[in-house]
Amino acid sequence: MHENWGLVIPAGGLVKDPLATALGTPRKALAVIGGAHCVVRTLDAAYEAGFRKIAVVSGEDVREVIGDDYFVMEGAGQIDNASRGVEFIGDCDRILFLPADTPFLTAKSIQHFVDSVDERIGGTGEHWFAAGLCKYKTFLNVLPGFEHPHIKLKDGDFMSGAFYATSRAGFLQAADQFRGFSDNRKNQFKMLMQIGIWPLIKYMFHKVSLAEAEQRMGRFFGGTAVVIPDCDPWSMADIDTVEEYQRLLIEADRGN
Repeated sequence: MHENWGLVIPAGGLVKDPLATALGTPRKALAVIGGAHCVVRTLDAAYEAGFRKIAVVSGEDVREVIGDDYFVMEGAGQIDNASRGVEFIGDCDRILFLPADTPFLTAKSIQHFVDSVDERIGGTGEHWFAAGLCKYKTFLNVLPGFEHPHIKLKDGDFMSGAFYATSRAGFLQAADQFRGFSDNRKNQFKMLMQIGIWPLIKYMFHKVSLAEAEQRMGRFFGGTAVVIPDCDPWSMADIDTVEEYQRLLIEADRGN
């Protein structure tokens, strides 16, 4: 059990054709893979990992699938939705954010990230932020040919994906910064432009290390930032294109 942790799943993502037609729904959370909706797969993994304080922020179509226990009505945008979820789960000190379109999340991968964050954060002050990565080569080893935008650092190339976490105080303090990052999370260039031109230049020339990235992100957010670089590569596989959805259907049929 993670008594001091809560989970928010912002499941409001809507897509247009041709992806919506391929999914059979404009809501990525309701895409069916391996016989189950993606949001249900995420919920099952989180519950198995010990989470009980959970908020799924979305629309009525998602409520019809998951019921009322964890449902929170969506608002005007991603940060509004995240804020509604944080309020719903109550007085949790540590908050995990998981997407609803990452169908191969497992209890083990969630547990690894949470345990790693607990170990790194320790007695750190009340404002902290964490993200999970995996090496891009590792990602391609399990999903050959699944080319995907990735982060280039001095330490190597990395994939970002499912895992983000923050303290409650950190989330409330950095709401504006999170709003900008949320709006641009699919565009690494825009994300880095918000931090400054020098880090952007160093990024482009592979000069930023993981340690330096943590330091700069911590200063930007006004707290401690940690990166967990060895997350499960399957947790990085999400649905952004028809081709990605079709590939994940194949992987589900294979039993992954």
